[in-house]
Amino acid sequence: MICLAFMLFNSAKALPLKEEIRGVWVPDPQYTNVLKSYQNVVNFVSLLDSLNFNSVYVVSYALSKTLYPSQVLLENTNYSHIDSTNMLAPFRAAYNNPVVSPSGDPVRDLISEAHKRNIKVFFWYEFGFMADIKPASPGNNPILAKHPSWIGIGNDGKPASYNNHDYYFNAFNPIVQNYLLKLIAEGINRYPDVDGIQGDDRMPAMCINSGYDPITVKRYKAKHNGAEPPIDFKDSAWVRWRLDILNAFGKTLYKKVKNISPKVMVSFAPNPYPWCKENLLQEWPEWVSSGICDLLAVQCYRNDSFGYRNTVTQAQSFIKPHTRSKQLFATGIILMVNGKISDAQQLKKQVLINRELKTNGEIYFYNEGLNNPEIKGIIKELYNQKALFSNL
Repeated sequence: MICLAFMLFNSAKALPLKEEIRGVWVPDPQYTNVLKSYQNVVNFVSLLDSLNFNSVYVVSYALSKTLYPSQVLLENTNYSHIDSTNMLAPFRAAYNNPVVSPSGDPVRDLISEAHKRNIKVFFWYEFGFMADIKPASPGNNPILAKHPSWIGIGNDGKPASYNNHDYYFNAFNPIVQNYLLKLIAEGINRYPDVDGIQGDDRMPAMCINSGYDPITVKRYKAKHNGAEPPIDFKDSAWVRWRLDILNAFGKTLYKKVKNISPKVMVSFAPNPYPWCKENLLQEWPEWVSSGICDLLAVQCYRNDSFGYRNTVTQAQSFIKPHTRSKQLFATGIILMVNGKISDAQQLKKQVLINRELKTNGEIYFYNEGLNNPEIKGIIKELYNQKALFSNL
């Protein structure tokens, strides 16, 4: 009997770990203290490990700043010193207090500490082609101060925006595209052991009312026998022409990343389709079918189970027909927004819906919600053992 028990015990231990994505987004330092001290980095990664998470998606580009000193950003802004490019620069003096970092670099420490615990780290280029959440101009945007012609223009002749809130650089401009490609390449080359990069609802993306700047108009006229773009920004052929430009950028981005390092994953976290196409010119079913997206993390942000299930099911309907390459699909789930913690029981229901629908897992927005005791309890219940990050 003792021998049999020993065999069963060892057999159980030998069972392979479940594969699924368990991730969390980390926003810029105005919303979280994760990277403001080495002790905070260690505490955060230890928390993820204790809750059996296996991936973190840390904002690396937002509000004209990067998570690390960027020469590419310096060269494309009116910043006078490279420290001005770094969103973590204001916290440098306090970073080694009370515990001294082995590297002095918060990003290096995050990657190192995460990898010790088999947690993957993705650089989340949150702003992508977006300039700002307020009207962007050369007077208030350091990138436009250097490149005023980079602003996107709407059919009204004014700076293009989504809902008079998110203002965009011109994503159709090859020079602007090349800037983002260089910025992303710089991050990978600086931290070659990073596991992936991620764009969201702003890359590749552009507000639907855009494309009326001189550069894009000239490009359109050259392809259409001198005809002007339709003044109706929802004209189907005009939409198709602009979608093709952004889809081509996605393919270029994927190739660029894989040429630097084949192991670095390319992820996108767009809004649900077709809403994202109709508002932000994001055609992610095309990214899936063309094989340029290793991990698709659709923002299935809903506050009820019925709406959540429908959103996930609809997203899956655009993925399943494309079976020639494996597609990782994780849903975005709201954990905390505007300082408000999600209902823990509703969160549990949504994760269980994912299991029922056989998604590859989920990513939560955002990390500060994990400090809530009730949320911790639910996560521990749902993630009661380690899981391997799903492989392609």
